[in-house]
Amino acid sequence: MNPLLRLCSLAAFLTLPAVAVTVDVSLPYKELRLKDGLLFTDATVRSFNTATGTVTLLANKELVSVRTALLPDEVAARLKDLSPAQNKDEMDAEKLQAAADRAKAAENADRRQRRLEDEALAARTASRTLNVKAAAEEAARVEAIPDEVARFAESRARAFFKYQDSPHSNIGAVISSDIFLENPEPVPGWSGRYRVEGKAYRQYVNNQASGFGRSGQEFEMLIQTRDRKQPEIVEIRIK
Repeated sequence: MNPLLRLCSLAAFLTLPAVAVTVDVSLPYKELRLKDGLLFTDATVRSFNTATGTVTLLANKELVSVRTALLPDEVAARLKDLSPAQNKDEMDAEKLQAAADRAKAAENADRRQRRLEDEALAARTASRTLNVKAAAEEAARVEAIPDEVARFAESRARAFFKYQDSPHSNIGAVISSDIFLENPEPVPGWSGRYRVEGKAYRQYVNNQASGFGRSGQEFEMLIQTRDRKQPEIVEIRIK
């Protein structure tokens, strides 16, 4: 061969980039958590490439390529022990790649942290909104209780003074009646209990004498309320 041609061929060979070295291994792990937080279960390291700084994992019956720098330190140390000797250029390239991988992992971790913080803030905001809404609904319900008690008291008082008076009284059929009630007042020491005072005016048929009669009676009602239930009469007391 022409010596000049041989020299050119040798120079071309020397200027070729380093050939990637792929090393086949079989390192099974029950759990393999990468430095960026990603978790693989029942994973096996099948091979690693010293030039590209990547490893091939078999996880969930699929082959996955990840950066060597993302592996746990103990796994990376085992692979380093299995790696063939590297020249200076390969070691420098590996250091640069490792630095880039660390920067990317830090960026991913920061992005994940910001996302988690945003999600937590959204959850707290939604929770506060629900709490405010629930509190407003509860306040409106409590505020409406006296009105509900007043309506209940009026309907029960009308029925009582028309149909449920003492059978031994001289009051027969009630022709007309008017009920006047005071505002309901909470009874101290009794949760949900209200006192309603009022006066009933009636025109009725007198059973003990011919003709009609009129009367006005003051009375007091005790009414018990319960959450999500109809109020109940505890007592109607004629004064």
